[in-house]
Amino acid sequence: MSSVQETHPVKDVRRQRIAISGIFLMVGIMLGSWFARVPQLRIELGLNFAELGMVLLAQTVGVLVAMQLAGQLSNHLDSRAVIRVTSLVLPWFLPLMAVMPNAITAGLGMLTWGVIAGLLDVSMNAQGVEVERRARRSVLNSLHAVWGIGALLGSGGTVLAVRAEWSLSSHFWAVSVLLVVIALFSGRWLLTESPAASPPSKRTAKVGFLSGWTRAVIVLGGLGAAVALCEGAVSSWGGVFLSEQRGAAANVASLGYFAFIVAQTGTRLVGDRLHRRFGAVALVRWSMAMTGAGVLVAVAVPSVWFGLTGLAMAGCGLAVAIPIISSAVGHGTKSNTSLAIARYSTLHNAGVLSGPAIFGWLAQTFGISTALTLLLVPLGVIIAFAAATAPASVRAAAAQPTGQAPTTENETEPVVPRAA
Repeated sequence: MSSVQETHPVKDVRRQRIAISGIFLMVGIMLGSWFARVPQLRIELGLNFAELGMVLLAQTVGVLVAMQLAGQLSNHLDSRAVIRVTSLVLPWFLPLMAVMPNAITAGLGMLTWGVIAGLLDVSMNAQGVEVERRARRSVLNSLHAVWGIGALLGSGGTVLAVRAEWSLSSHFWAVSVLLVVIALFSGRWLLTESPAASPPSKRTAKVGFLSGWTRAVIVLGGLGAAVALCEGAVSSWGGVFLSEQRGAAANVASLGYFAFIVAQTGTRLVGDRLHRRFGAVALVRWSMAMTGAGVLVAVAVPSVWFGLTGLAMAGCGLAVAIPIISSAVGHGTKSNTSLAIARYSTLHNAGVLSGPAIFGWLAQTFGISTALTLLLVPLGVIIAFAAATAPASVRAAAAQPTGQAPTTENETEPVVPRAA
């Protein structure tokens, strides 16, 4: 720790937390702006639905590739260096995508976008874990909440841009400039990972494609994939459920995702407080129970408004799980933080990719109401293995004097429990 940090630890940690919050906000604004403009982008590029699907899939493939590259880079660069570069490059993919001439070039652009975004995702979560170490308290929930706020701002800004009749290119150029300004401001105060997070012996050791795949990372990655599957199913299919099963009008059905994301973001704003109050394991279990209750409310009561209530409850329940699991990976690993998060993110993103597709198959086979009910199965698995998230609880470290070594709970690999 530098002498400045030793002299003003609280002030510096607050500044560093603001810096990484800026990165989360930037990514949220970018994705919110992008997803709100996808329908117009499809028209301007002349893509049919199949071509659009392949273009969007290319981004996910790029993210999965990035998870492996991040493991290799972690042996040479810390998360601050990666963020400083990728956060300045990533925003320019918005205007770049607006001028792609065809589906092939758009797919290549999205593939590259996915690689850069994946590297940034791993590094900014590693920075979040490092801030938790310095602050000796949980902060990842609030960081993910800032991401959600950014997504809402981005989508809201798109509505204003459309009303002002801005072209797609003009809108994306304006957003890109704003994002680069945020990245420049935030990058100045990012943290260099502490030796406790990335021991020198680990940094100089050769990192192969099998490095970092510990049993704990695999279990936590499985939990992250299960959460992503449930989140993708509810957020992507909630509006369809309201329309097809509850007869909701289009404008009401569109509120399904809105209710979900607002409830999720609002819960994340208080998620760190809940984490400190109840601990990681108990909070994950209760959160999954609330998600299950929300699903049952939506399915069991034949009412549009109870359906919206159920989706909001699911948003509250699913809000804290991913930040807690990511924190458990970072605090529980014996290897460097970026490598562990990269390995975990591979499995988590597999859940992101497969969730809506798996749910679609279940809905086609059994009906959408039954498919929603079947989400109780992965929710039950998460509850059974929730003890693996114990390293995310940093409350014991918060009670230690600044400068004292972290508790052994945060230095050791998490214990992988047997299913309850």
